Amino acid sequence: MTADPPPALTERLASIDGVTSVTFHNRGLWVDGPLLDVEAMADAMAGLGIRLASITAIPQSVKGETTIIYHFITESTIVSFKTQTRNGALASLAGRLRAAAWAEREIRDLFAVDFPGHPNLVPLLKPSGFASGMVREAMCGPAVLANSPTSALRVK
Repeated sequence: MTADPPPALTERLASIDGVTSVTFHNRGLWVDGPLLDVEAMADAMAGLGIRLASITAIPQSVKGETTIIYHFITESTIVSFKTQTRNGALASLAGRLRAAAWAEREIRDLFAVDFPGHPNLVPLLKPSGFASGMVREAMCGPAVLANSPTSALRVK
């Protein structure tokens, strides 16, 4: 998207329950809604013919909430919705948007986010011994250096 988005699209996005702002930035629309109704978002985007491309998760702390960004695309439009988990969970969109099924399973494995209503939240990536949310802990926990940054390069 190189030109400003159509006002009708911006107005439709702003009307979704929980949306607090819609801005045009870096050739795309960014929609913020900390308390976004993700099911209403999914239905609105399907009604507009805009498909889900991916979902990004950004943990805010080891035991805290997670920022979730839903990325939707058409040939000329990118729309990203930014929201937050509530008590570590967000409603699953897998029943509404097939592309959400795999991404929600990955996010659950890596960041311990729950998606109530998902039809098949079995572990996707976790080998045995890999605790759910292990990546969250690695990203949000304090950095620990065994000796020095170059200690792993030493030949033993």
